[in-house]
Amino acid sequence: MRAGNFSLTDPANAALCATSTGNDFCQPLTGGYAPDGTKLSGTQVPTQYLDPGALALLKLFPAANTNPASNSSGYNYYLQPNNIHNGYLYRGRVDYNISDKDKFFVSYQYGSDSETTVAHMYYNPANAVAYPGGPIVSPVSSHVLSGSYIHVFNAVTTNELRIADGWLENPYRADNLKAMEATTLGYQYGTVYNGGSLLVPSINSPGARTLPDISQPDVFGSGNSFITNKKAPSVADDLTIVYKTHTFKMGGFWSHSGNEQGTYGFTNGSLSYASGAKTDAITGTTIGTVNPLANFLMGITSGFTQNSVNPVDNMRYTTGAGYFLDNWKTTSHLTLNLGLRVEHIGRWQDLSGNGLAVWEPQRYAADVAAGKALPGVYWHATDGTLANSGSPVQSVFLSPRLGLAYDVRGNGRTVVRGGWAAYRWNDQYNDYAGPLQTALGVKTYNSANNQAITLSQISGLGANASSLGSLPSSVYATDPSDDKVGVTYAYNLTISQQIPHSMLLEVAYVGNNSQNILMGGQSNGSGVGGTNFVNQNKIPVGGLFKPDPVTGAPAPADPEIVPNLADYFPYYKGYGTNAISVDTHSGYANYNGAQVSLIRQRGRATFNLNYTYSKALGIVGSTLDAFNVAGNYGVLNIDRPHVINTSYAFDLGTPIHSNLLAGGVINGWTLTGTTTWQAGGNMEANTSQNLGLTIENTALGHTIGSSTFYGTPFNSVLPITTCNPTAGLKVYQHVNLDCFTAPQIGQVGDRQAGGYLSLPSYFDSDLGIYKSFHIKENQALEIRGSAFNFLNHPLPGYSTTDLVTLKLQTDNNSTFSSQVSNANRGITDAKYTQRTLLLAIKYNF
Repeated sequence: MRAGNFSLTDPANAALCATSTGNDFCQPLTGGYAPDGTKLSGTQVPTQYLDPGALALLKLFPAANTNPASNSSGYNYYLQPNNIHNGYLYRGRVDYNISDKDKFFVSYQYGSDSETTVAHMYYNPANAVAYPGGPIVSPVSSHVLSGSYIHVFNAVTTNELRIADGWLENPYRADNLKAMEATTLGYQYGTVYNGGSLLVPSINSPGARTLPDISQPDVFGSGNSFITNKKAPSVADDLTIVYKTHTFKMGGFWSHSGNEQGTYGFTNGSLSYASGAKTDAITGTTIGTVNPLANFLMGITSGFTQNSVNPVDNMRYTTGAGYFLDNWKTTSHLTLNLGLRVEHIGRWQDLSGNGLAVWEPQRYAADVAAGKALPGVYWHATDGTLANSGSPVQSVFLSPRLGLAYDVRGNGRTVVRGGWAAYRWNDQYNDYAGPLQTALGVKTYNSANNQAITLSQISGLGANASSLGSLPSSVYATDPSDDKVGVTYAYNLTISQQIPHSMLLEVAYVGNNSQNILMGGQSNGSGVGGTNFVNQNKIPVGGLFKPDPVTGAPAPADPEIVPNLADYFPYYKGYGTNAISVDTHSGYANYNGAQVSLIRQRGRATFNLNYTYSKALGIVGSTLDAFNVAGNYGVLNIDRPHVINTSYAFDLGTPIHSNLLAGGVINGWTLTGTTTWQAGGNMEANTSQNLGLTIENTALGHTIGSSTFYGTPFNSVLPITTCNPTAGLKVYQHVNLDCFTAPQIGQVGDRQAGGYLSLPSYFDSDLGIYKSFHIKENQALEIRGSAFNFLNHPLPGYSTTDLVTLKLQTDNNSTFSSQVSNANRGITDAKYTQRTLLLAIKYNF
């Protein structure tokens, strides 16, 4: 295949393609097009179309080392990485009692840790191989200095002052970047911003059985280091006063949270690849095949993005708060907890004084007419009326809290507890790094959406100095009218009842409702609502079904292939097809759960048994509906409808009395254990919200998507359900993919298609035993043995999400069939976890 031969008569290719599910390197070239538009057929890429730049990048791909017939997933490469993770911690503390009423302590802690990662500095992407420029090493040095001063005024009044400061340095480095340099590999092409990096572009894998993922960007710069420095000083004071049946607490809190960090951007450029023919963004010719690896070898990419520079950002935000709390025992039966928190939660500020970029669309047209770079985008340094933070924030928030405990009979055997409170929280640093980088002059080039561009064309853009100045850039900006911060309203109600045999039965309802979640932000770790929702420069629904808004040319016959695609974007004059990403606080989420627990905490045998039935809903992490927030609401990936937890401890007692030596060895041991079972999470939420739906139009020779169905490339096409996908399943099968098909043109598919599709459940049972041997006063030896997953119960799972990916084909965009047989798909093919034994010996003195 490295030479462009994809014939299945080749034994090696046939073995590799035995588990093919379509849209991969097992597909013929028939129906596809070469880079010059020549129609292709057969299974061999003609030699003249093998791109020299692609062949240079091919050197990064490791050679096969595994027989694909030896594993159920059909992999031909296997690597067992060695992850070195060493660290140590030092901590010292001094306590001093000045008097009976004055006490203070001061402590200092230093930690050092170093971790080696294989494929990527933050995570290992799917289908990744070891980073050729690595290993990537992440040393961490952390410092925490803290102190406390307590003054007792009298028997009912106490004050505590706490001061702390924490700081951390966490640079990343790659130890063999020379292996990724263009000169090392013989990669002769340039990029759009040729001065940005010496490394070849990163490569994003389009999926299983295509090409490996080498997506680590060049963030290391000339110093071969990615900087991360964090600092968080804080001061807090709490005053406690007891008056009759009241316990009053009041105090204040102040903190700075600062982060100095390099930009995570592709100064070397990033290449994407896909299955299917697309319009060449430069020539307008149709190029590409359904075989992604063939496209790679011909130098045909589905997208290219690049940052001009990666500056170091330095931001911080300030929090200040005061609170008052009254714990009031109103009667012998009822206790109330009444509180109010008054707080200011500041926005992230640029410490250089430049400010974060904002988007002001009302100024766009005039800016375009004036020839301004980045029309409609301003920041504090260019417009002093704008806040340094870009978005403003309300000066003060009021966060009330209410709790109660009611002893029904007055004897403590039946107690009702409940509460309601508001908690506010800030967005994370990454949510505002983009707007700061825009203001710092970072240019980001993105090739046209849903169009192809070749390696040589990318090089040509950078080589042409006159076109470089006019290349549009995507931008990140804040909303100058958005003054909201995230808030969570939490509530709970618990009934506790003591029952015979020293047991406690509890029934509870707990929940929370979060508002003002930052759309596009990373409060969920990935990007709430996805990138398309926050993009202001997107083609409206039905746009591609209409004539060209610039030239008046008729609507495109094929909405997936539009030579003049940029004309359909509302801000094309200033940004072409590039994104104008503006995050706003309009997301929401909620959790509700019913809990039952049975607890015994006295006697030789103690245990805790609990069950939770719950639902976690909110805005998901990918864009389903780019124009309406509610269209992106659904089951979250943290949802686990049913959870059972048990923990127990049993004192084995003293069975030996007559023999001192035997009793010392056998008596006094404690047996402990935990067992957990969780229902599987939602399949769509944890794999793909539309089951990874791809639709190949065999008549057109390319895939179709949102542009065909909705006249805009920014929505997702959701499947519709035709039967019960959880009925009549095989062993270890979790979904019948034959129960789904594509919607009709203009039809919105099913949200959470097929109802609740579950992934495999989770089960774990751990066992431990321990005993302390007292040697003499203040000295003891503890021996503890633990068996994690002591039953050696395997956890079934999927080695790749391709096994639950919906792949359809059509020749008329109205009737659909599966590209591959689904008879054995949806079945878990991997097993994870194993029994782990641990023996620990601790000497206390």
